Amino acid sequence: MSTGVALGRETAMRSGPIDDAFATLARRPDVISFAVGAPDPALLPGELVASLAAAAIAKYGSTALQYGLTQGFPPLLEQARILLSGRGIGCSPERVHIATGGSGALHNICMALLYTGGVVLVETPTYGPAVKVFRSHGALVVEVASDADGILPEALDSALAHHDPAFVYLLPTFQNPTGRTMSAARRARVAEVITRHRALVVEDDVYTDLRYRGEPVPTLWSFAPDRTAYITSLSKTLAPALRIGITVLPDDLLEPVLALKQGIDMQTSAFNQAIAAEFLGTPVGSAHLSLLVESYAAKLNTVVTALGRYLPSGFSWTEPDGGMFVWVEGPADFDADMLVAPALNRGVAFLPGSAFFAAPDAPRNALRLSFATVPEHCIEPGIELLAGLCA
Repeated sequence: MSTGVALGRETAMRSGPIDDAFATLARRPDVISFAVGAPDPALLPGELVASLAAAAIAKYGSTALQYGLTQGFPPLLEQARILLSGRGIGCSPERVHIATGGSGALHNICMALLYTGGVVLVETPTYGPAVKVFRSHGALVVEVASDADGILPEALDSALAHHDPAFVYLLPTFQNPTGRTMSAARRARVAEVITRHRALVVEDDVYTDLRYRGEPVPTLWSFAPDRTAYITSLSKTLAPALRIGITVLPDDLLEPVLALKQGIDMQTSAFNQAIAAEFLGTPVGSAHLSLLVESYAAKLNTVVTALGRYLPSGFSWTEPDGGMFVWVEGPADFDADMLVAPALNRGVAFLPGSAFFAAPDAPRNALRLSFATVPEHCIEPGIELLAGLCA
């Protein structure tokens, strides 16, 4: 085993900045937290889930409480197909798989494709916990240059020429951590590169329903359906605890993924899937999503306005069309990592941008702000506190 792989697996077995943030903030409810990328707890629909559960039992009876198909609960597979069709993903229910959350879907793909010393190509920056998953499977994670529109096709072309990766991992829509969305033109160019190299891209699309302005962009899948493993989730729109991930996999990947999942957890909870089927199959799902979009759009506007009011000159930030994240960059000599502890002492939390790079020499002049969980009346005071530390 190479030193790089050994160090990667060792790193994956330790808690990271995001794990630590959840643990720390659980003990500090007084902190204004822009650190955790989770739904607003005030908008988690307890009464709605209870009513959906009752409806699921009434409709499906003991079937919802029994072992089920590894691929997924058939009524949810059909509702997922309808959901995907609305995103331009035309596929039969046979191509769809229900995983235990979006993270479970990614883990299943890694089990099927990764091996010690295998390579995964990622954009910069990228979702930190995904890097941890890849490294836990012994993979080498290689960064590919990116800009405000996402991964650079020329850089991806070069990386694919020098490596034989298991897959390329991308978050094209409302990316975590930057909030950026890849344009349709860039997606078409990326898909052409992927197809020409006969590579596989994993499209992580868990934030796509949280759009606050602008028009939807076609999925990467729609440009390269035979070269894309598509992942989405209900964690951001219904409830993370239900652990409902939805994937569309190429035919040659679906069979090994299902075989491996049988040895891990057999199937995702049929009861939770029945609740999800009711959520997607009735108007209450659309109504709840509209409530989320209205609330999060207002919070994002408050964040952006406060950043403009309080951050010192030399700082810039993204203004995403949706999702949960704003990416802030300071001058080259600004060190966000050194600000984490002082900020906590002052009662505000964030994640340093360095947590979202795979390379050990990650830039330290950026930070990620996650606004969904912050009560709206706390956003401006929190930004003001943080900005005062940046001065």
